[in-house]
Amino acid sequence: MQKAKSLDKFSRSALSPLMLNLKESLGVAKFASIGVNSLKGGNLDYTREKKISRKQVRNVSCTNINGYLSTAHYSSSCTDNSTKDLTSKLLGRVPGFVKIVEVGPRDGLQNEKNIVPAVVKVELIKLLVSSGLPVVEATSFVSPKWVPQLADAKDVMAAIQNVEGARFPVLTPNLKGFEAAVAAGAKEVAIFASASESFSKSNINCTIEDSLIRYRDVALAARELSIPVRGYLSCVVGCPVEGMVPPSKVAYVSKQLYDMGCSEISLGDTIGVGTPGTVIPMLEAVLDAVPVDKLAVHFHDTYGQALSNILASLQMGISTVDSSVSGLGGCPYAKGASGNVATEDVVYMLNGLGVRTNVDIRKLMIAGDFICKHLGRTSGSKTAIALSKTSTANASKL
Repeated sequence: MQKAKSLDKFSRSALSPLMLNLKESLGVAKFASIGVNSLKGGNLDYTREKKISRKQVRNVSCTNINGYLSTAHYSSSCTDNSTKDLTSKLLGRVPGFVKIVEVGPRDGLQNEKNIVPAVVKVELIKLLVSSGLPVVEATSFVSPKWVPQLADAKDVMAAIQNVEGARFPVLTPNLKGFEAAVAAGAKEVAIFASASESFSKSNINCTIEDSLIRYRDVALAARELSIPVRGYLSCVVGCPVEGMVPPSKVAYVSKQLYDMGCSEISLGDTIGVGTPGTVIPMLEAVLDAVPVDKLAVHFHDTYGQALSNILASLQMGISTVDSSVSGLGGCPYAKGASGNVATEDVVYMLNGLGVRTNVDIRKLMIAGDFICKHLGRTSGSKTAIALSKTSTANASKL
Protein backbone atom coordinates (compact mmCIF):
# COMPACT_ATOMS: atom_id res chain seq x y z
CA MET A 1 0.00 0.00 0.00
CA GLN A 2 2.81 2.38 0.91
CA LYS A 3 4.53 1.65 -2.41
CA ALA A 4 1.34 2.34 -4.31
CA LYS A 5 0.89 5.66 -2.51
CA SER A 6 4.45 6.73 -3.29
CA LEU A 7 4.02 5.77 -6.94
CA ASP A 8 0.82 7.76 -7.18
CA LYS A 9 2.52 10.74 -5.53
CA PHE A 10 5.42 10.49 -8.00
CA SER A 11 3.06 10.28 -10.97
CA ARG A 12 1.02 13.28 -9.82
CA SER A 13 4.15 15.39 -9.35
CA ALA A 14 5.40 14.48 -12.81
CA LEU A 15 2.15 15.12 -14.64
CA SER A 16 0.57 17.93 -12.63
CA PRO A 17 2.34 20.78 -14.51
CA LEU A 18 0.98 19.48 -17.82
CA MET A 19 -2.51 19.11 -16.38
CA LEU A 20 -2.40 22.64 -14.97
CA ASN A 21 -1.52 24.02 -18.40
CA LEU A 22 -4.32 21.97 -19.92
CA LYS A 23 -6.87 23.33 -17.44
CA GLU A 24 -5.83 26.91 -18.03
CA SER A 25 -5.77 26.60 -21.82
CA LEU A 26 -9.23 25.06 -21.95
CA GLY A 27 -10.66 27.41 -19.35
CA VAL A 28 -12.21 24.51 -17.48
CA ALA A 29 -12.62 25.43 -13.83
CA LYS A 30 -13.55 21.97 -12.63
CA PHE A 31 -11.50 19.79 -14.89
CA ALA A 32 -11.69 16.11 -13.96
CA SER A 33 -8.68 15.15 -11.91
CA ILE A 34 -6.29 12.83 -13.68
CA GLY A 35 -5.07 9.86 -11.72
CA VAL A 36 -2.35 7.51 -12.75
CA ASN A 37 -2.93 3.83 -12.22
CA SER A 38 0.23 1.77 -12.12
CA LEU A 39 -0.03 -1.56 -13.86
CA LYS A 40 2.77 -3.93 -13.06
CA GLY A 41 3.83 -5.97 -16.08
CA GLY A 42 7.02 -7.97 -15.60
CA ASN A 43 9.64 -5.39 -14.68
CA LEU A 44 7.85 -2.48 -16.32
CA ASP A 45 5.35 -0.03 -14.92
CA TYR A 46 2.66 1.25 -17.22
CA THR A 47 0.39 4.22 -16.73
CA ARG A 48 -2.98 5.32 -17.97
CA GLU A 49 -4.87 8.55 -17.74
CA LYS A 50 -8.57 9.41 -17.55
CA LYS A 51 -10.02 10.75 -20.76
CA ILE A 52 -11.31 14.28 -21.22
CA SER A 53 -15.09 14.39 -21.04
CA ARG A 54 -16.79 14.04 -24.41
CA LYS A 55 -18.84 17.13 -23.61
CA GLN A 56 -15.68 19.20 -23.44
CA VAL A 57 -14.62 18.28 -26.96
CA ARG A 58 -17.95 17.59 -28.70
CA ASN A 59 -17.68 20.70 -30.87
CA VAL A 60 -14.22 19.85 -32.20
CA SER A 61 -14.52 18.87 -35.85
CA CYS A 62 -12.74 19.09 -39.17
CA THR A 63 -14.40 20.43 -42.27
CA ASN A 64 -14.49 18.98 -45.78
CA ILE A 65 -14.24 15.36 -44.64
CA ASN A 66 -16.55 14.29 -47.47
CA GLY A 67 -14.52 16.38 -49.84
CA TYR A 68 -11.37 14.56 -48.76
CA LEU A 69 -12.96 11.21 -49.38
CA SER A 70 -14.34 12.13 -52.78
CA THR A 71 -11.34 13.98 -54.20
CA ALA A 72 -8.66 12.09 -52.27
CA HIS A 73 -6.65 15.30 -51.86
CA TYR A 74 -5.48 14.21 -48.45
CA SER A 75 -3.95 16.53 -45.93
CA SER A 76 -3.21 15.91 -42.28
CA SER A 77 -3.83 19.62 -41.63
CA CYS A 78 -7.24 20.71 -40.38
CA THR A 79 -8.70 24.05 -41.46
CA ASP A 80 -11.61 24.32 -39.02
CA ASN A 81 -11.12 27.58 -37.05
CA SER A 82 -12.51 26.23 -33.77
CA THR A 83 -10.13 23.30 -33.99
CA LYS A 84 -7.20 25.60 -34.70
CA ASP A 85 -8.05 27.66 -31.60
CA LEU A 86 -8.20 24.57 -29.42
CA THR A 87 -5.01 23.19 -30.95
CA SER A 88 -3.11 26.41 -30.32
CA LYS A 89 -4.11 26.32 -26.67
CA LEU A 90 -3.25 22.69 -26.09
CA LEU A 91 -0.07 22.59 -28.18
CA GLY A 92 1.35 26.00 -27.46
CA ARG A 93 4.82 24.67 -26.62
CA VAL A 94 5.20 22.59 -29.77
CA PRO A 95 8.04 24.10 -31.87
CA GLY A 96 7.29 25.67 -35.24
CA PHE A 97 10.05 23.67 -36.93
CA VAL A 98 11.28 20.15 -36.22
CA LYS A 99 14.52 18.71 -37.56
CA ILE A 100 14.15 15.08 -38.58
CA VAL A 101 17.22 12.87 -38.38
CA GLU A 102 16.76 9.97 -40.77
CA VAL A 103 18.41 6.81 -39.42
CA GLY A 104 17.13 4.29 -41.99
CA PRO A 105 20.35 3.61 -43.95
CA ARG A 106 22.22 2.73 -40.75
CA ASP A 107 19.88 1.88 -37.86
CA GLY A 108 17.19 0.72 -40.24
CA LEU A 109 19.33 -1.73 -42.18
CA GLN A 110 21.89 -2.92 -39.63
CA ASN A 111 19.67 -5.77 -38.43
CA GLU A 112 18.85 -7.15 -41.89
CA LYS A 113 20.05 -10.74 -42.32
CA ASN A 114 20.54 -10.52 -46.08
CA ILE A 115 23.29 -8.13 -47.10
CA VAL A 116 21.99 -5.02 -48.86
CA PRO A 117 24.44 -4.02 -51.65
CA ALA A 118 26.24 -0.71 -51.22
CA VAL A 119 24.74 0.58 -54.47
CA VAL A 120 21.24 0.12 -53.02
CA LYS A 121 22.20 1.90 -49.79
CA VAL A 122 23.64 4.80 -51.76
CA GLU A 123 20.51 5.12 -53.90
CA LEU A 124 18.36 5.05 -50.76
CA ILE A 125 20.44 7.85 -49.25
CA LYS A 126 20.11 9.95 -52.40
CA LEU A 127 16.33 9.47 -52.48
CA LEU A 128 16.05 10.44 -48.82
CA VAL A 129 18.09 13.59 -49.39
CA SER A 130 15.92 14.50 -52.39
CA SER A 131 12.86 14.45 -50.10
CA GLY A 132 14.30 17.32 -48.09
CA LEU A 133 15.63 15.47 -45.05
CA PRO A 134 18.45 17.58 -43.57
CA VAL A 135 20.32 14.78 -41.77
CA VAL A 136 20.71 11.20 -42.99
CA GLU A 137 22.75 8.80 -40.89
CA ALA A 138 24.76 7.04 -43.56
CA THR A 139 26.53 4.05 -42.03
CA SER A 140 28.63 2.79 -39.13
CA PHE A 141 32.34 2.17 -38.71
CA VAL A 142 32.00 -0.79 -36.39
CA SER A 143 33.74 -4.12 -36.77
CA PRO A 144 32.21 -6.18 -39.62
CA LYS A 145 32.41 -9.09 -37.19
CA TRP A 146 29.67 -7.52 -35.08
CA VAL A 147 27.58 -5.83 -37.80
CA PRO A 148 28.36 -7.49 -41.16
CA GLN A 149 25.55 -5.54 -42.86
CA LEU A 150 27.64 -2.35 -42.60
CA ALA A 151 30.98 -3.78 -43.71
CA ASP A 152 30.76 -1.60 -46.83
CA ALA A 153 30.96 1.68 -44.89
CA LYS A 154 33.95 2.97 -46.86
CA ASP A 155 32.26 2.27 -50.20
CA VAL A 156 29.07 4.03 -49.12
CA MET A 157 30.96 7.09 -47.89
CA ALA A 158 32.99 7.29 -51.10
CA ALA A 159 29.81 7.23 -53.19
CA ILE A 160 28.07 10.07 -51.30
CA GLN A 161 30.99 12.48 -50.99
CA ASN A 162 29.51 14.78 -53.64
CA VAL A 163 25.89 14.49 -52.55
CA GLU A 164 24.71 17.91 -51.37
CA GLY A 165 21.77 19.07 -49.31
CA ALA A 166 22.20 17.03 -46.15
CA ARG A 167 24.62 16.05 -43.41
CA PHE A 168 25.79 12.44 -43.14
CA PRO A 169 26.84 11.45 -39.62
CA VAL A 170 28.31 7.97 -39.11
CA LEU A 171 28.47 5.80 -36.00
CA THR A 172 31.89 5.27 -34.42
CA PRO A 173 32.26 2.91 -31.43
CA ASN A 174 35.78 3.91 -30.46
CA LEU A 175 38.86 5.87 -31.49
CA LYS A 176 39.79 3.28 -34.12
CA GLY A 177 36.34 3.58 -35.69
CA PHE A 178 36.58 7.36 -35.55
CA GLU A 179 39.90 7.38 -37.36
CA ALA A 180 38.54 5.06 -40.05
CA ALA A 181 35.48 7.29 -40.48
CA VAL A 182 37.56 10.43 -40.86
CA ALA A 183 39.82 8.68 -43.39
CA ALA A 184 36.71 7.75 -45.36
CA GLY A 185 35.58 11.38 -45.48
CA ALA A 186 33.14 11.60 -42.58
CA LYS A 187 32.47 15.15 -41.45
CA GLU A 188 30.25 14.26 -38.49
CA VAL A 189 30.25 11.25 -36.16
CA ALA A 190 28.11 9.69 -33.47
CA ILE A 191 28.89 7.66 -30.35
CA PHE A 192 26.51 5.40 -28.47
CA ALA A 193 26.22 4.84 -24.74
CA SER A 194 23.56 3.18 -22.61
CA ALA A 195 21.61 4.13 -19.49
CA SER A 196 21.45 0.42 -18.60
CA GLU A 197 24.51 -1.34 -17.26
CA SER A 198 23.39 -4.73 -18.58
CA PHE A 199 22.65 -3.42 -22.06
CA SER A 200 25.99 -1.59 -22.19
CA LYS A 201 27.79 -4.85 -21.52
CA SER A 202 25.79 -6.80 -24.11
CA ASN A 203 25.85 -4.08 -26.79
CA ILE A 204 29.39 -2.69 -26.58
CA ASN A 205 31.07 -5.17 -24.22
CA CYS A 206 31.93 -2.73 -21.46
CA THR A 207 30.46 -0.95 -18.47
CA ILE A 208 28.85 2.47 -18.71
CA GLU A 209 31.83 4.16 -17.08
CA ASP A 210 34.31 2.38 -19.35
CA SER A 211 32.29 3.43 -22.39
CA LEU A 212 32.35 7.05 -21.26
CA ILE A 213 36.15 6.93 -20.95
CA ARG A 214 36.31 5.52 -24.47
CA TYR A 215 34.01 8.23 -25.84
CA ARG A 216 35.92 11.06 -24.18
CA ASP A 217 38.89 10.03 -26.33
CA VAL A 218 36.70 10.16 -29.43
CA ALA A 219 35.24 13.52 -28.44
CA LEU A 220 38.69 14.98 -27.85
CA ALA A 221 39.97 13.78 -31.22
CA ALA A 222 36.86 15.13 -32.93
CA ARG A 223 37.23 18.52 -31.26
CA GLU A 224 40.77 18.84 -32.59
CA LEU A 225 39.43 18.34 -36.12
CA SER A 226 36.29 20.47 -35.56
CA ILE A 227 34.08 17.45 -36.23
CA PRO A 228 30.67 17.49 -34.49
CA VAL A 229 29.86 14.51 -32.28
CA ARG A 230 26.33 13.27 -31.69
CA GLY A 231 25.67 11.13 -28.64
CA TYR A 232 23.15 8.30 -28.67
CA LEU A 233 21.80 7.03 -25.37
CA SER A 234 20.05 3.66 -25.37
CA CYS A 235 17.43 2.24 -22.99
CA VAL A 236 16.24 5.58 -21.62
CA VAL A 237 12.93 4.10 -20.44
CA GLY A 238 13.37 0.35 -20.25
CA CYS A 239 15.98 -2.35 -20.71
CA PRO A 240 15.39 -5.90 -22.03
CA VAL A 241 17.38 -7.24 -19.07
CA GLU A 242 16.89 -4.82 -16.17
CA GLY A 243 13.34 -3.63 -16.81
CA MET A 244 12.64 -0.01 -15.88
CA VAL A 245 15.57 2.39 -16.07
CA PRO A 246 15.54 5.20 -13.46
CA PRO A 247 15.28 8.71 -14.97
CA SER A 248 18.17 9.77 -12.72
CA LYS A 249 20.46 7.29 -14.48
CA VAL A 250 19.43 8.63 -17.89
CA ALA A 251 20.10 12.18 -16.71
CA TYR A 252 23.53 11.20 -15.38
CA VAL A 253 24.77 9.62 -18.62
CA SER A 254 23.23 12.42 -20.69
CA LYS A 255 25.13 14.99 -18.64
CA GLN A 256 28.37 13.07 -19.14
CA LEU A 257 27.86 13.07 -22.92
CA TYR A 258 27.03 16.77 -22.87
CA ASP A 259 30.07 17.64 -20.74
CA MET A 260 32.44 15.79 -23.06
CA GLY A 261 31.25 17.97 -25.95
CA CYS A 262 28.41 16.18 -27.72
CA SER A 263 26.59 18.72 -29.87
CA GLU A 264 23.37 16.72 -29.63
CA ILE A 265 22.16 13.84 -27.46
CA SER A 266 19.54 11.46 -28.83
CA LEU A 267 17.46 9.74 -26.14
CA GLY A 268 16.49 6.29 -27.38
CA ASP A 269 13.65 4.06 -26.22
CA THR A 270 15.48 1.06 -27.62
CA ILE A 271 12.79 -1.58 -27.00
CA GLY A 272 9.82 0.74 -27.47
CA VAL A 273 8.19 0.23 -24.06
CA GLY A 274 7.76 3.91 -23.21
CA THR A 275 4.48 5.78 -22.89
CA PRO A 276 3.99 9.49 -22.20
CA GLY A 277 3.60 8.51 -18.54
CA THR A 278 7.17 7.20 -18.43
CA VAL A 279 8.76 9.40 -21.08
CA ILE A 280 7.73 12.67 -19.41
CA PRO A 281 9.44 11.95 -16.05
CA MET A 282 12.55 10.82 -17.94
CA LEU A 283 12.65 14.03 -19.96
CA GLU A 284 12.06 16.14 -16.87
CA ALA A 285 15.12 14.58 -15.25
CA VAL A 286 17.31 15.03 -18.34
CA LEU A 287 16.17 18.63 -18.86
CA ASP A 288 17.52 19.44 -15.40
CA ALA A 289 20.96 18.39 -16.64
CA VAL A 290 21.10 19.20 -20.36
CA PRO A 291 19.73 22.20 -22.35
CA VAL A 292 16.61 21.36 -24.34
CA ASP A 293 18.14 22.50 -27.64
CA LYS A 294 20.83 19.82 -27.25
CA LEU A 295 18.33 16.96 -27.05
CA ALA A 296 16.65 14.70 -29.59
CA VAL A 297 14.30 11.74 -29.16
CA HIS A 298 14.50 8.33 -30.79
CA PHE A 299 11.48 6.06 -30.34
CA HIS A 300 10.89 2.50 -31.45
CA ASP A 301 7.27 1.61 -32.09
CA THR A 302 7.08 -1.84 -30.49
CA TYR A 303 3.86 -1.06 -28.60
CA GLY A 304 2.52 1.57 -30.98
CA GLN A 305 3.45 4.42 -28.63
CA ALA A 306 6.11 6.22 -30.67
CA LEU A 307 3.96 9.05 -32.06
CA SER A 308 2.34 9.78 -28.71
CA ASN A 309 5.78 9.85 -27.11
CA ILE A 310 7.06 12.21 -29.80
CA LEU A 311 4.10 14.54 -29.25
CA ALA A 312 4.73 14.57 -25.49
CA SER A 313 8.41 15.35 -26.19
CA LEU A 314 7.51 18.22 -28.54
CA GLN A 315 5.25 19.67 -25.84
CA MET A 316 8.29 19.71 -23.56
CA GLY A 317 10.32 21.70 -26.08
CA ILE A 318 12.21 18.98 -27.96
CA SER A 319 12.65 19.94 -31.61
CA THR A 320 14.74 17.12 -33.08
CA VAL A 321 13.26 13.70 -33.83
CA ASP A 322 14.96 10.55 -35.12
CA SER A 323 12.98 8.26 -37.42
CA SER A 324 13.46 5.61 -40.07
CA VAL A 325 11.90 5.49 -43.52
CA SER A 326 9.16 2.82 -43.70
CA GLY A 327 9.75 2.04 -40.04
CA LEU A 328 12.86 0.00 -40.79
CA GLY A 329 15.05 -1.10 -37.94
CA GLY A 330 15.46 -2.96 -34.72
CA CYS A 331 18.40 -3.73 -32.53
CA PRO A 332 20.52 -6.89 -32.83
CA TYR A 333 21.22 -6.76 -29.09
CA ALA A 334 17.71 -5.89 -27.85
CA LYS A 335 15.39 -8.87 -28.06
CA GLY A 336 11.86 -7.87 -28.99
CA ALA A 337 12.76 -4.43 -30.32
CA SER A 338 10.73 -3.69 -33.44
CA GLY A 339 11.42 -1.02 -36.00
CA ASN A 340 11.89 2.67 -35.44
CA VAL A 341 8.95 5.00 -35.84
CA ALA A 342 8.33 5.52 -39.55
CA THR A 343 9.54 8.84 -40.95
CA GLU A 344 6.41 9.09 -43.13
CA ASP A 345 4.19 8.83 -40.05
CA VAL A 346 6.19 11.48 -38.19
CA VAL A 347 6.03 13.90 -41.12
CA TYR A 348 2.28 13.33 -41.54
CA MET A 349 1.67 14.07 -37.84
CA LEU A 350 3.87 17.16 -37.88
CA ASN A 351 2.10 18.44 -41.01
CA GLY A 352 -1.17 18.08 -39.13
CA LEU A 353 0.23 20.12 -36.26
CA GLY A 354 1.32 22.88 -38.61
CA VAL A 355 4.97 22.13 -37.81
CA ARG A 356 7.46 22.67 -40.63
CA THR A 357 9.97 19.94 -41.56
CA ASN A 358 10.83 20.90 -45.17
CA VAL A 359 10.25 17.24 -46.08
CA ASP A 360 8.19 16.29 -49.13
CA ILE A 361 6.15 13.30 -47.98
CA ARG A 362 5.52 12.04 -51.52
CA LYS A 363 9.24 11.95 -52.31
CA LEU A 364 9.81 10.32 -48.93
CA MET A 365 7.33 7.60 -49.90
CA ILE A 366 9.29 6.98 -53.11
CA ALA A 367 12.40 6.31 -51.00
CA GLY A 368 10.42 3.99 -48.74
CA ASP A 369 8.92 2.13 -51.67
CA PHE A 370 12.37 1.71 -53.18
CA ILE A 371 13.95 0.05 -50.14
CA CYS A 372 10.86 -2.03 -49.29
CA LYS A 373 10.78 -3.49 -52.80
CA HIS A 374 14.43 -4.42 -52.48
CA LEU A 375 13.83 -6.05 -49.09
CA GLY A 376 10.71 -7.79 -50.37
CA ARG A 377 8.33 -6.50 -47.73
CA THR A 378 5.54 -4.01 -47.25
CA SER A 379 6.16 -0.65 -45.65
CA GLY A 380 5.98 -0.36 -41.89
CA SER A 381 4.46 3.11 -42.28
CA LYS A 382 0.70 3.36 -41.85
CA THR A 383 0.77 6.72 -43.63
CA ALA A 384 2.63 5.33 -46.65
CA ILE A 385 0.27 2.36 -46.90
CA ALA A 386 -2.85 4.55 -46.64
CA LEU A 387 -1.67 7.15 -49.14
CA SER A 388 -0.50 4.46 -51.55
CA LYS A 389 -3.94 2.81 -51.49
CA THR A 390 -5.56 6.18 -52.10
CA SER A 391 -3.30 6.88 -55.08
CA THR A 392 -4.02 3.42 -56.54
CA ALA A 393 -7.76 3.90 -56.11
CA ASN A 394 -7.64 7.26 -57.89
CA ALA A 395 -5.62 5.84 -60.77
CA SER A 396 -8.19 3.08 -61.28
CA LYS A 397 -10.91 5.71 -61.77
CA LEU A 398 -9.08 7.50 -64.56
